[in-house]
Amino acid sequence: MTDFDLHARYVSHLRAQAKTGDSEAESSTLTCPYCTHQGRIFQSEQQLWDHANQDHASIVRSLGDPAQARVQLKEQALRKKILADQSSEATAGGTSTPDMTQLSLEPTAAKKEHLSPFSGKKRPAESDLHSAPIRQDASWRSNVAAHPEVFDPEFSKDIPYTLSPEPTQPKSSNIRLFNPKQSSRGTASPYLRSTPNPSSEDWSVEANRSQFHQAPQSHSSSPHGPFPHRGIIDLQRFDPRYPGLLLQPDSRPISQEQLASEVKSIYAGLTMVETKCIHVDRAQATAVHDPETDPNSKLASDHWQALIALHRTLLHEHHDFFLASQHPSASPALRRLASKYSMPARMWKHGIHSFLELLRRRLPESLDYMLAFIYLAYQMMALLYETVPAFEDTWIECLGDLGRYRMAIEDEDIRDRETWAGVARSWYSKAADKNPSVGRLYHHLAILARPNALQQLYYYARSLTCVKPFPSARESILTLLDPILGRPTASYSHALPIDTSFIQAHGVLFEKLSPEAFEDARFAFQGQLDNHIGRVTAKWKEQGVYIAVTNIAGLFDYGSDESVLRLILQFHAKQLIHNHPSSRSSTPSDEELSRSSSPVNQDLSPSITEADIPAKLEALSSDFTFSRAYLLTFSTLSLVLRRIGDKNVLPHVHVLLSFLSSFASIKYVAHLIDHAPWTEIVTFLNTLLKSERSQQLILGPVFLTEQNDNQPLPEDYLIRGQLWSQWYFPENWFAGEHDEEERSLELASTIKSRTERILRLGYNISALERWISYDQNSHTFSVLGSNDSS
Repeated sequence: MTDFDLHARYVSHLRAQAKTGDSEAESSTLTCPYCTHQGRIFQSEQQLWDHANQDHASIVRSLGDPAQARVQLKEQALRKKILADQSSEATAGGTSTPDMTQLSLEPTAAKKEHLSPFSGKKRPAESDLHSAPIRQDASWRSNVAAHPEVFDPEFSKDIPYTLSPEPTQPKSSNIRLFNPKQSSRGTASPYLRSTPNPSSEDWSVEANRSQFHQAPQSHSSSPHGPFPHRGIIDLQRFDPRYPGLLLQPDSRPISQEQLASEVKSIYAGLTMVETKCIHVDRAQATAVHDPETDPNSKLASDHWQALIALHRTLLHEHHDFFLASQHPSASPALRRLASKYSMPARMWKHGIHSFLELLRRRLPESLDYMLAFIYLAYQMMALLYETVPAFEDTWIECLGDLGRYRMAIEDEDIRDRETWAGVARSWYSKAADKNPSVGRLYHHLAILARPNALQQLYYYARSLTCVKPFPSARESILTLLDPILGRPTASYSHALPIDTSFIQAHGVLFEKLSPEAFEDARFAFQGQLDNHIGRVTAKWKEQGVYIAVTNIAGLFDYGSDESVLRLILQFHAKQLIHNHPSSRSSTPSDEELSRSSSPVNQDLSPSITEADIPAKLEALSSDFTFSRAYLLTFSTLSLVLRRIGDKNVLPHVHVLLSFLSSFASIKYVAHLIDHAPWTEIVTFLNTLLKSERSQQLILGPVFLTEQNDNQPLPEDYLIRGQLWSQWYFPENWFAGEHDEEERSLELASTIKSRTERILRLGYNISALERWISYDQNSHTFSVLGSNDSS
């Protein structure tokens, strides 16, 4: 039997199977006689009549009486069906349109593949929009303007194999043997020299879609191993010299015009589905808040399924848009479209967040549907995180938000709740590592820090004193302060008394309450501090950093827009850029613009001038919050410095010395640290210097970047991104990848590096010869003048 005869019998068998599959369902389908394109398949005469009334109203009216028009419509549809050789291919595979009302939140194996964004079918079938509440917008695809097709015109969806064998490339008379010195990964076979050989990522959008329609290959015997006969199918290329080696498949490069047309087509469909999602979400939200609506009314199951299908369609449309616009062969202008039209933000807002809020307001009846949609959205975001790295920061934060939603609705199993809290925390921490100056991320971490009240206050404080603060954290911090201040809200009875006193002191400063209440809280906190440090030992390394960062946030009035220190430091940053033009960032390239996940405010224009600074500083000395935050910060440091020889207080001392070093280098605010506890600082430094027994430790810069083993300290990660620390760390100090658990390890080398850092900070402050000095002969520090606050 020849290859052609075998192929013909195979095709005949496939057609016979298609005809005997579901003859009754096929006979009941109708096709619109008025559509000029391959029309959709309708399951009933009523569906066809509704479609004609909507999309072909003028033709229906010309037929006269509705009853007569309906009869003529059916006759013309049947006539078209008889003349047609095969059924319409409006849905994938040429089958009839499934009924949306039959979908379930617990799909069968066949449906799971469709629901998962990891399946080969990226764009859902139009039948996903055919349910009753949204069926009228199901024909949006047919309204999109025609555009050049990108896929292979010879490819058939129903018959995955061509009827005739592909022409083989002529063999060269001089076959070269394999030479590993001349070969590289992905090198094509000598028989495929006329075919372009792009990288594995250089596939057209439609080629990626069509590859999932290929049927499994036959594994009949072959003289070249387990490969099909070349006369039947030629999907897998092979070289007879290497029978066990699969070669890279052919790919067709896509032109810029085709890619632009594809992006335009996808965007047209995307906006139509997005408009429908906005309309449906607003209508449902209005119904929830409508006083005339029965609060006990529930949505039907098929209604929920239709809403999920609609939002799933929008997510798939966005996925297709990102794949096409960020294609490796796309031009810079095409890649910028996603940022120009805020596509990541629109995807999150209209495709996920609005619907999640609707589901949340409908709890507990919507619990099962909310779980299903969270898993669906999480899979889609994970897929975009892997395939569209241009907006990686956005996908990471969205994954964290979805993890937080999943955690919030888990009330039955505390272990699942903790698991999802850890998932959300890991994503937010990853996002904060990439954008340490964005305060919004620390606000999210503060919410997840509950019930650790001290850690929660630290994250709120850090969020408010970042280079890009998150003002909404000032409202969120009240949920922590209210119970501490004795207001009738949730209790923090699980918090330690020392933590309660510390938070209460900052609550009084935050809301500018009575000075007596602040003094009571401060004395209560500092009275327990020494015993607490000795009791918790190594745990205070991290707690000490939390306390230091929170105290410094009080000096900046907890992120207030009127904070004098913030305005002065912003003015100083502007002066640095003006005096050192090389520090100004260059004009971003097309690639950088295309990777920008959201517009960033780069306006460094301060709201004060140099002439305004003296008056502002004069008013600052009598400010309620600043004066008492100053007292709390340095009186706490003074108590900590008295624990000489305790290695557990070194992180707290390091953070405060780095803060003093930063302020000492800024002429506008250098005088504000005149009353720091310099006597205690000098005593502490001299003790450290004697314990190290090395006089060369402090003679040099603070950061020894030339040493390969010099890595960031654990507290470096806890203070970076702050307004006052932006000049402290050298460039690329955090460039190395360090696991979150690995970076917090306290090794012997960590303690040694921290001690050396503190000594070098002291030496660099002494170089200014204003507060302390260093005698290189006696190798000791001493206080200059009467700057000590004590």
